[in-house]
Formats: sequence, structure tokens, C-alpha cells
Amino acid sequence: MQCKKLMVLFISMITLNACSTAPKSVLMGAAAGGTLGAAMGQSQSHNSGGTAVGALVGAGLGSLIGYLAYSDKQKKKNEIKNSQSKTVEEQIPFLTKPKIRSYIVPDTIDGNKYIKSHRVFILESPGEWSKD
Repeated sequence: MQCKKLMVLFISMITLNACSTAPKSVLMGAAAGGTLGAAMGQSQSHNSGGTAVGALVGAGLGSLIGYLAYSDKQKKKNEIKNSQSKTVEEQIPFLTKPKIRSYIVPDTIDGNKYIKSHRVFILESPGEWSKD
């Protein structure tokens, strides 16, 4: 029963770990990890040495988890900030290059008309909008 209470306490501490600074996140993680580690060390060894080792290991792991959670939160916040700060030019999609075929019509005489050779361009596929 006591283990269940400690687990509920630990889970609530982790879920409420919405600190805004790195030291607060690390300290909250260390406190939660140390508490859980001490409880687990005491329940396994039934002496103060096991409790101390459990508390130290739990505090170390908890502070690491707190730091990683904080840095992940900051990274996501920066990604959102950077995606919103794009200029209008960066947000506009661009047109792909159209496919054009050409051929040369040779000099021709049509009745009393002389038609000089020229190039004819045919648009096979127009450009398309793309974000890539």
C-alpha cells in the first residue's frame, strides 16, 4: 500500500513539473527521483545504507530527466517560434519550371509569300505550385 502511495506521489510530481527554468526543472526532478529512490532503497535493503544509495541514484536520475525534459520543452518552443517568424517570402510556395518543347520551321515559300525559318515553342506542361 505504501509503495502505491509513493508511486502516486512520484507521478503527480512528474506531471506537475511544468517549471519555466532549467534549475527549477533539475531540482524538481532531483527531489522526485531522490524521494522515490530512497523509498525503493529502503524497501529493498531495510537499512539506512540502501536508503542513501537509492536516494542518491534517484536524485541523479531525476535531475537528468528534469534537465532533459526542460531542454526538450525549450527546443519545441524555439521550433514553434522559428516557424511562426518566417517572412512572407519564405511562406509563399514557388512555381516549378514548365516543360517546353520547341522545333524549327524551315524557310518556306507559300504562293507569293516567303516565310523565313523560325522556332515554334509548345508548352507541354505548365509550372506547378510547390513547397519543396
